[in-house]
Amino acid sequence: MQRDNHSAPIKPIGLNGRQLMAVFWPFLRPYRLRIAGAALSLFLVAGALLTMGRGLAYLVDEGLGKQDPELLDRAVLGTAVIALLFAIGSFLRTTLVNQIGEMVLADVRRAVFAHLLKLSAGWFETARTGDVLARITTDTAIVQTVMTSTLSMAARNVILFIGGLVMLVLSSPKMSLVVLVVVPVVVLPLIVIGRRLRSASRVAQDRLADVAVRAEETVSAIRTVQSFGREDYVRKHFETSVDESLAAALSQVRLRGWLSGVLIFLVFAGISVILWIGGQDLLTGRISAGDLSSFIFYAFLVASSTGLLSELAGDLQRAAGAADRIAQLLATDETLGELAMPKRLTGEADSACSFENISFVYPAGSERPAVRGVDFAVEVGQRIALVGPSGAGKSTLFHLLLRFYDPDDGIIRVDGIDLRDLSLADLRGHIGLVPQEPALFSATIRENLAFGRPDASINDIISAAKQAEAHEFISALSQGYDTSVGEKGARLSGGQRQRIAIARAILRNPRLLLLDEATSALDAQSEAAVRGALENLMRDRTTIVIAHRLATVIRADRILLLEKGEITASGTHEELMYESPLYRNLADLQFSIPDGKV
Repeated sequence: MQRDNHSAPIKPIGLNGRQLMAVFWPFLRPYRLRIAGAALSLFLVAGALLTMGRGLAYLVDEGLGKQDPELLDRAVLGTAVIALLFAIGSFLRTTLVNQIGEMVLADVRRAVFAHLLKLSAGWFETARTGDVLARITTDTAIVQTVMTSTLSMAARNVILFIGGLVMLVLSSPKMSLVVLVVVPVVVLPLIVIGRRLRSASRVAQDRLADVAVRAEETVSAIRTVQSFGREDYVRKHFETSVDESLAAALSQVRLRGWLSGVLIFLVFAGISVILWIGGQDLLTGRISAGDLSSFIFYAFLVASSTGLLSELAGDLQRAAGAADRIAQLLATDETLGELAMPKRLTGEADSACSFENISFVYPAGSERPAVRGVDFAVEVGQRIALVGPSGAGKSTLFHLLLRFYDPDDGIIRVDGIDLRDLSLADLRGHIGLVPQEPALFSATIRENLAFGRPDASINDIISAAKQAEAHEFISALSQGYDTSVGEKGARLSGGQRQRIAIARAILRNPRLLLLDEATSALDAQSEAAVRGALENLMRDRTTIVIAHRLATVIRADRILLLEKGEITASGTHEELMYESPLYRNLADLQFSIPDGKV
């Protein structure tokens, strides 16, 4: 079975406006009534403001020109009503638009995170963690800002710009010709510079993501950085990323400046021509003072709308770049396929699991297979040990059994069923893993212990901790089982973290247990204590162990010796000591240390 190429996990797809709308419309659809309400309030605000110009003409010509107090009262009252409508519309627009923006972006964040959880392990090999986090946080924050303020302001100013032009033409049909000349001259730079600005905005976001990647990598490995005294080295690399991000941002700023300057010049030049024509008409008596007042009002309304649009265009293009990056992530399709009607594990088969002529190359690895032609079966209740030099493929077999990847060739079965015919939840619920480097979450010890079995009672949690020899040190902590372990378990020692992982596996009570050098981080005293717990955990349970300790190896029912991704020998400890020179060499190097010593 061929696997897709994972070399480019997040491909730039350069979506246009219609395609972006297609991506985000499912998030907008549930709020279409609110969107309709926001649109109506937007038109109410714009309509009230556009009506204000004619009200100003009525006030000047009727209320002031005819010196009639009643007409003046009506004109002022009409202006007040328009102002009230403007205020109501502004309130509704601001409230509805902000509500929509907050809810839609919350849905987008949920969808992006849920999508990430479905992506295969192979995708994460080449994805940069900082870049992925930037898309969830920084990019969504930019889009949120635009949706909650910039977009509605831009829409309002577009309506005011178009409405102002229409009112100008209605005030003086002669202006139609001027408008037909001015509008294309204004719009053309907006299109040309806008496209370049969007591209520059996307590049700026990518460079900003590079900064996030550098920062995330350094913070995660801060102890390594400090222990090697490489602070200056990582600082210089970080500064290089910041400089590149600054250069991209300044390029974007220059384009925004050009867009703003060119548009404002062209608009005010056009408005000046329009005002000159209107002034000529007033001097010749073809329009009244009120009409000229409204004419000037609409002229400045058009000018101010254009000025604001030129400012907002940069934000809109920046948001388009951020939205494009989010869409790229959502469009990434690197998931392991699951059947619509998967088979169920029953635990009735004689074979717990089997590898049938398995070959596999890591997506981001070299061309050399990590494992090749691997063929063996594990019977129910057996204890199998995997041994071999580093890079022999031991951990790869665990990854394939957990279906982090699908093999390139061959079939892996659990309870006689092809892994691809099982749901991932059923498969992984059947397996318990104690890794060499356990992953703990920024939560309490209780929550970390119950991670694989959320419904576990506190008594079950304590029992599992006691079996893993973890209860004593947990009880000595200030808040016991409610003590926070810190980020990635930083407040616990390596041995304590490992015992938490062992207790977590004990609590899960899996039918198939995978131990990846589960005692490697423990001191001699802790290892001796935990070994008994592991013996209890492994008793009457199918277990596959990656072993570097003699005590684990000699208790195995069968030992598989891996070399360069292939099984080169199989048997008991005594048989391999007699038959395999490589195993004897490993035994001399790795197993010769007295058991319990470090």
